[in-house]
Amino acid sequence: MTPTPSEPALNHIRHILTRDIEAVGKEVQATPDADLWRTLPGIHNSVGTIAVHLCGNLRHFVGQEIGGDGYQRQRAAEFSGEPLPREELMAEIGRTRNAVDGVLAHLDPERLGEPMSNPPPHHAGRSIGFFLMQLSCHLSRHTGQANYLRRMLAAQA
Repeated sequence: MTPTPSEPALNHIRHILTRDIEAVGKEVQATPDADLWRTLPGIHNSVGTIAVHLCGNLRHFVGQEIGGDGYQRQRAAEFSGEPLPREELMAEIGRTRNAVDGVLAHLDPERLGEPMSNPPPHHAGRSIGFFLMQLSCHLSRHTGQANYLRRMLAAQA
C-alpha cells in the first residue's frame, strides 16, 4: 500500500508530540521538590502547573476531541496551583503520552483535512492537521517556559 501524502506528516507530528511530552517529564524530574510548585515574581505558573496544563490540553484535544477516549478536562483545575505528588504528576505525563501516541497511531491520515471539533474560538474552522501543529507549538512554548523557570529557581538556591 502506498502511503498518502498525509501519512508521513502524521507520523512526524506523532513523533514530535510524544518526544516533547517526554521533555515535560524530564523538566518535572529535574525540578527539586521545593521548586516544583513555586514561581518567581511576575511568573504566574510553576513548573508543576505548566505540566498539568499541558497534559490537560493534550488529553482534551488529542485524546477526547480527535480520539474520543472520554477524557473530561477540568481546565480551571489545571491552573489552581494545587500541588500533586511528583509520582502522580509523572503518571499523568505518562498517561498523556500514551493517549497521544495511541490516538495518533490509529488516526486515518485522511482525517487531517477534516475540521477540528470544538476548537477554541480563535481556531474555529481549522483542520485537525493544523490543530495538531498548533498543539505541538503550544507544547514546545510551555516546555521552554518550564525549563527556563526551573533554571531561574535553581540559580536562586
